[in-house]
Amino acid sequence: MKQEKTEVILNTAEKMFARYGLRKTSIEEMARMARVAKATIYSYFGNKDRVYLEVLRREKNEIVEKISALLEQETSVPDKLIAFVKAKFRYMRKAKNILNLDREGVENPLPGAESIRNELFESEVDIIHSILNSGIKKGLFYLNYPLLTARAIGHALRGFELNWLVQESEENIEHYLDELISIVFYGITSGVKYTRTCETLRPSDGEVSA
Repeated sequence: MKQEKTEVILNTAEKMFARYGLRKTSIEEMARMARVAKATIYSYFGNKDRVYLEVLRREKNEIVEKISALLEQETSVPDKLIAFVKAKFRYMRKAKNILNLDREGVENPLPGAESIRNELFESEVDIIHSILNSGIKKGLFYLNYPLLTARAIGHALRGFELNWLVQESEENIEHYLDELISIVFYGITSGVKYTRTCETLRPSDGEVSA
């Protein structure tokens, strides 16, 4: 019973925080919308800030779990990296509260919220690092510092994240990601595009590598 009520409260809170933000969301309205007593929310979470942090943590965990599950379906190392980049943006678009956290930036008053955001970033870096190491072992990638490269890719993606997800259409984002993936795989001088393959990277049909 408690688990069911907890899920109802968090589902309700997730929608309310996404729509109204932390400051404009009240425990009273949350309790009314979730059809639970206000005392129940205080008993389960303590205060509104803790509800908010749990919503962020749940969104973060869901992103990591969905991306990890998706990558298990890919057998090619390059395809795993491609799938990661595209899945990250697809699932981030649905994580409204984490996206709002990025939008609010330093205006957000909760240190714990930024910690959860950083945990998501570190989880993404771990995934990228694992993919790069697999590519190095297979002779597909040639990197002296794979962790540094993973962090650089992670920071690049996070830098594009807010503007793209808020301002751009899915079609434009898909195009931008294709260009970004080509740069990651081939640099900026070869003039080739990536092609999904089983275990190797090659220029797209009709293009010649420099």
